[in-house]
Amino acid sequence: MTMNEIIEEVTEGIYKDYPVLLEKYGELGRQKCREDNEHHIKHLQTAVSMVDEKFFIDYAHWLNGILTSRGMKTEHLVDNFERLQVAFNKAETEENNKDYINILKNAIYSLKHKENHI
Repeated sequence: MTMNEIIEEVTEGIYKDYPVLLEKYGELGRQKCREDNEHHIKHLQTAVSMVDEKFFIDYAHWLNGILTSRGMKTEHLVDNFERLQVAFNKAETEENNKDYINILKNAIYSLKHKENHI
């Protein structure tokens, strides 16, 4: 499974489970969701290459601050990250998948527990 296939699977899963998103944001919202997941993956790749999971966790908290200020909930971001975990778990070809999954797990934990984050 390629990164594009992972992005597509996650995006389609979100829009399948939350059809109201298509009604509310239309096809442009679906495209934005794809772009957001590209950003998530790029930040994951950077965190793995730097061997610095805090880089991704900081990104997750920064993004969550932006999203919640625009009316979204932390649960939306957590849901997206959980879907990425599932997709990476299914994609056996990528050597860094276990690292991505662990970083996502720790970011989810941090977001759910609203750990002190600056």
